Amino acid sequence: MKKIFKNKLTAAAFVLSAAWLIWYFALGAAIFKNMWYTSPAIPLTGGVAALLPLSAVLLNNFVFKKRWVEIVIICLCPALMFAHFVLFAFVLSKLVYFFVAGKPYFITIGLAALIAFFVFAFPRLDKLFRRISAITLAAVVAIICLICLFNAVPFYISGGTTVFVVENEGAQEYQIAFATSVQSTGEVTVNGKTYYDQTNGENNVCKLHKISVPADELDEAKSYSIGTQCVALNTAYLPTKGTIIRKSYSFRPVDDTDGLQIYNLSDTHECIAGPANAADYFGDKLDLLILNGDIINDASTQYQISLIYKLAHRITGGTRPVLFTRGNHECNGYYAADLGKYVGCAERGFYFNLKLGSLSMLVLDTNNDMADGNALINPVANFNQTRAEQSEWLKALGDWSEGSEYGFVIAHMAYPLSGYQAASCSWHGWARELVELTEGKTRLALCGHSHKTDYIEPGDPDNAKASYPVLRGSIRSNKYPDKEGISPLEFTGTALEIKDGKVMIKFTNANKKVLAEHVLEV
Repeated sequence: MKKIFKNKLTAAAFVLSAAWLIWYFALGAAIFKNMWYTSPAIPLTGGVAALLPLSAVLLNNFVFKKRWVEIVIICLCPALMFAHFVLFAFVLSKLVYFFVAGKPYFITIGLAALIAFFVFAFPRLDKLFRRISAITLAAVVAIICLICLFNAVPFYISGGTTVFVVENEGAQEYQIAFATSVQSTGEVTVNGKTYYDQTNGENNVCKLHKISVPADELDEAKSYSIGTQCVALNTAYLPTKGTIIRKSYSFRPVDDTDGLQIYNLSDTHECIAGPANAADYFGDKLDLLILNGDIINDASTQYQISLIYKLAHRITGGTRPVLFTRGNHECNGYYAADLGKYVGCAERGFYFNLKLGSLSMLVLDTNNDMADGNALINPVANFNQTRAEQSEWLKALGDWSEGSEYGFVIAHMAYPLSGYQAASCSWHGWARELVELTEGKTRLALCGHSHKTDYIEPGDPDNAKASYPVLRGSIRSNKYPDKEGISPLEFTGTALEIKDGKVMIKFTNANKKVLAEHVLEV
């Protein structure tokens, strides 16, 4: 051991490789089971990778004694630690949060490293390397200025067009949303009439656009187009205008002549490929896509919100209606309070009653799973008021499913189940009230949140309060009903086909394989 620490380079390689080994198992302990559920080879291979650098240092020190090996290990270990941290944060659904919350620290560390470089390293470089360093730094600063100050990036639709369906003041409407790569204006044209993303006569110049159009107009036209123009610099006079993009889409409203084909996704947590492949189960027969909460990890950035559009567009192509419900993860982050500006939302909030063909749906906002006073969200959270307002609205609504053949409740959290009814739940009183207010009006509660695929009949010990079954139907796995992996390519969601007095429920994975089936007689 003394021999190792005699040489600074060897000592640095030894310390970094030991730190990587500790780092791997310290962080990995929280996600090993997820890695195992995807493939047992992943944690085993990772363990070998964690041991290799330290083994290489010891072997090189006593046998090969090659300086370049130590340099490679010194460079490799920080990269491995960073990659493992990214995996750890991704599995825990906190990746963007860590980068956003850590931004001040990353900038501080970067500036400190830059200063240290010019104070200690730059004077010792020969003339050629000093010139290379200066040119590189100047190029980086120029690129940052062009991007941050002048929005000098390509202009394109970065988040695919999505047609959200909602209800406002008793009338159904569509809210058409899309994202652009830079600040821009937005508009939607239906049957020759143009609707704008504007406020008080000013077109909103932003990256996220949402424009409301009457549902009956789009249902009749069965097509629409979007338009957006880049505004690189939104100055008081002579704003910098750029390219105009126009795209046209066909649209098919809900059609229950051959039954209703609905796909439900929740808890996708910013994964696109796996959930989209699972939701392609019905193909062109799809009538309605339900995004049932926790589609993003939090609302810290507009980019994350655009991922909601990306997922919906990947599945529907902007040609089918999409129903959005808010999950607990969408309740957190800088843009959480403004989320309703960008996704399907009624003026009163994320709760409304919607009738599509023979189906009546009560969309509830179960908001956050933590108490308002919880240190993780206090003093920002004020969900008790939202819950009280929602209860009063429900009482005034009356029998929302009257006249419909089928009545569903759509809610992110499965409020009738024992975990929410128990006193340990911070809003158990409200959960019990929701059961009372939905009794006799619904045949099914379609939920998520728990990262499971199960169907719990009334009378089950876990569903002892409600007279209707509770369905939880989304998990990041292609094979397990309650064990989640790490692969974004794997996912299981819920396909519902409603016809002939029956609701046929199938849990289907990203390979379009049916993992379990249930039938609800209506």
